[in-house]
Amino acid sequence: MLANSSDEESDLTRVGVPRRSIRVVPCGVDTDEFNPEGPVAERTTRPRLVTVADLSEHDALATLLRAMAKVPGADLVVAGGPAQANLGDDLGFRRLSKLADSLGVSGQVTFAGQVGRAALPPLLRSADLFVSVSEYDPTGVLAVQAMACGTPVIASAVGGQVDAVIDGTTGILVPPGRPALLAQRIRQLLAHPMLLEAFSVAAADRAKSRYSWDRIAHETIAVYDRALDAAAVAA
Repeated sequence: MLANSSDEESDLTRVGVPRRSIRVVPCGVDTDEFNPEGPVAERTTRPRLVTVADLSEHDALATLLRAMAKVPGADLVVAGGPAQANLGDDLGFRRLSKLADSLGVSGQVTFAGQVGRAALPPLLRSADLFVSVSEYDPTGVLAVQAMACGTPVIASAVGGQVDAVIDGTTGILVPPGRPALLAQRIRQLLAHPMLLEAFSVAAADRAKSRYSWDRIAHETIAVYDRALDAAAVAA
């Protein structure tokens, strides 16, 4: 049986699946498309954070907005939801926009709306940090895409993100729902450009070596080959 992450593997064992019958094969990323080279989205000279999330994830994004109130001088781009022209009709956007106003961070936060696939790598490359505050992420694929673009990641220590992000090497893992701690970690990284650069190189290397489509395809085929062999022996 295939699992996307060690967290999913643990879930399967808890419902009775023998650990020996589970193989962890994560979601892959197209490293020809997501890589450090290529176009970069326009940005200011201020530090930039990027997150990609469904705007209905109110509690998680509220954590990030509260953290931004403690990171003066940095900008946040929130990608996700409907097209930017239609954001006003989206309940999630209206709630988050109201919260940003109340926190005094409206000038720091840009809601970009839906970002097409072609525009995503340039946006990720433009970020000093990719931030994922999801309360549960089974695959961690957005974190991996950011890493593949050479962008360090600060992510909630949940789901597939625990496997994807090597804490202290390719980024930072934080407990979910801790805005003060999240802000502290963001400030620490932004204050050390050389550390960010080291994380950037390590992130791109890890994404290419562990999560390339070629490697994931080979691992998936190997799992099916073992299953076929086992079935043939049983027959």
